Amino acid sequence: MQDQYDIIIIGGGPAGLSSALIAGRAGLSALLIDGGAPRNAAAPAMHSYLSRDGILPADFRAISHQELARYKTVQRLDGLVLGLESNGEGMMVSMDTGRSVHGRKVLLAAGLADHLPDIEGVAGQWGRGVHACPFCDGHEHRDEHWGVLLQDVALAEYALFLRNWAGRMTVFVPSAAPSETVALLENDGVAVERRAVVKVIGKDGHSLSGVVLEDGTQVPIESLWLRPRQTQGALVEALGLRLREDGAVWRDDQGETSMANVLAAGDCAAGMAQQAIFAAADGARTTFSIVHAVTSGGRRQI
Repeated sequence: MQDQYDIIIIGGGPAGLSSALIAGRAGLSALLIDGGAPRNAAAPAMHSYLSRDGILPADFRAISHQELARYKTVQRLDGLVLGLESNGEGMMVSMDTGRSVHGRKVLLAAGLADHLPDIEGVAGQWGRGVHACPFCDGHEHRDEHWGVLLQDVALAEYALFLRNWAGRMTVFVPSAAPSETVALLENDGVAVERRAVVKVIGKDGHSLSGVVLEDGTQVPIESLWLRPRQTQGALVEALGLRLREDGAVWRDDQGETSMANVLAAGDCAAGMAQQAIFAAADGARTTFSIVHAVTSGGRRQI
């Protein structure tokens, strides 16, 4: 395996895979470094991706790997990136294997980290009976009784938005939630519960039978919806990249971050617009910029 590349792609999700495809079709030498542990690994299916609606996330990646294998200039490598260092002509990328590789451009496409609330059963039901994105999973639970865990009262509008999919809805708010928030929800026909959720009860691997409150009361719901706290990965934090107010990686119109020769695509730079199909499109678009940057008059400058 070589040590010099036109582009090094960090992250093997939809954004990184799409970037590798565009790079391969442009004839650029590309290395895709996949750290594993995709965010949607727990989900039984991936949705809202035209021609792949309902596919298993693992199958999506397997098909993508098969397609990339047709391009001789594209290589894949499992591992974690520990750091980047500018050498004036690009970036040196150091990995947990002890190996270092050089890329004229680096694309960060490593996504985000979800931090679930410390409630019994939530982690085990994540992606099955506990969800965050109605565009991803709402259709499969349409017209059911939804529970919404409103950890931040500022997200009351999020709860009301979910009514488009839900048949019935119970919103679990903090005990100190302002009366205005409660009134906003109740005036829209939503049941409000101030007692804390302490346990989630699974039913069939796809839905819930209910939740248990702090006093032992059981509330029957069929799915629980929440907005997990999200953070950038350790690499983004270590690099000290500029972030937007919403926590997404800042970038210019071409995808360039605050660090020269480092671009970003996908969920790490998306803000609230986190969808597999969005990430794939963003990876492709940003790689168009990279192709233009590393070529001159149709010829690669390496």
